[in-house]
Amino acid sequence: MDWFIIKFSNHITEIATGRDFIISVIKLSDHFKQSPNGLVPRLNISHVQNGVYRTIGKMISTIIVQGGEPPAFLAPHVMDYIVTGDILQVHVTPDDIANTELRDSLKKVKQASTEDALEEAVNCCDSWRFDVEGLPNPVTMDKRHAFVKNATLYHVILQRQSCLNQFIDGLSYYEVLPLLRENPSMRIILDMPAEKNDVTAEVVAALLKPSYSVLGSNRRPREELMVVKFREFLQCVQNKELHERLEARTLTEEERVFVLNLDPSHILTFATGSSKVPAVGFQPNPKISFVHDETKNHPIARTCSNELQIFVNAKNMADDDVFDYCFVVALMNGGMFSII
Repeated sequence: MDWFIIKFSNHITEIATGRDFIISVIKLSDHFKQSPNGLVPRLNISHVQNGVYRTIGKMISTIIVQGGEPPAFLAPHVMDYIVTGDILQVHVTPDDIANTELRDSLKKVKQASTEDALEEAVNCCDSWRFDVEGLPNPVTMDKRHAFVKNATLYHVILQRQSCLNQFIDGLSYYEVLPLLRENPSMRIILDMPAEKNDVTAEVVAALLKPSYSVLGSNRRPREELMVVKFREFLQCVQNKELHERLEARTLTEEERVFVLNLDPSHILTFATGSSKVPAVGFQPNPKISFVHDETKNHPIARTCSNELQIFVNAKNMADDDVFDYCFVVALMNGGMFSII
């Protein structure tokens, strides 16, 4: 294949690649198309000939078994076919179709309430409907739903079956496919969620458990104060109030834009490499650890252990914006403050 190259070097990098990097590459590539219900394979004979979909299936299998970012982006009908392997058990709707013109024309057929409206809607399908054998013809009011269902099934499954079968073959890697078929509820790790689950400040705060010094230690109160400051920072980010906390500083244009667009998921990504909570949870559990050092202020993320290190010192504990600004700098320069 010629679309994605990974090179390995013989030294250990100090920058940890985010777990959702490969998933982001797949989403942004031209191998899938976006439908209202999720991503569907793009019909491309060159991709099939080069085994691209098999490779993507293997990549996703590897991510799943390694506990990485759950690649929940596939349209439900794609998952129906993956889990059952039976086209007759696939539930489809026009919203599974990525092509806007085709999707809208089938919706008009489905929603037609009069013979005239139906005839007009069906005429919009004339450029392709006669090439699909087995569709109702003529299309009457009684048969319009069968026409829409079978036409949709053709466009989203039959037409792309070679892509889907190759993708399924790739999912057999590490025995992920039989795992999905034996446990259909696990499809959530690939299914596009019906509703977006936003990562909130509360979610991030609950995930990142503080690893305090022993109770009674003179370090404990200082660490507890840093957790309070961190959670206040999270809340300000969620409420879009961080720019007000930093108003005494002269921010660069880049910093200003970054602060305005910051949300709690960025902080979760910084600490764990994942922008959302995996369906099977994080392994190991995320935590906050504390380093008592007066010379360092910027937090550090150890993404392989899901650990956020916060430095405890007079500057960070001060009642000003030092801690908040240092956190922003660390987030903006993730590679510099993220290590394995």
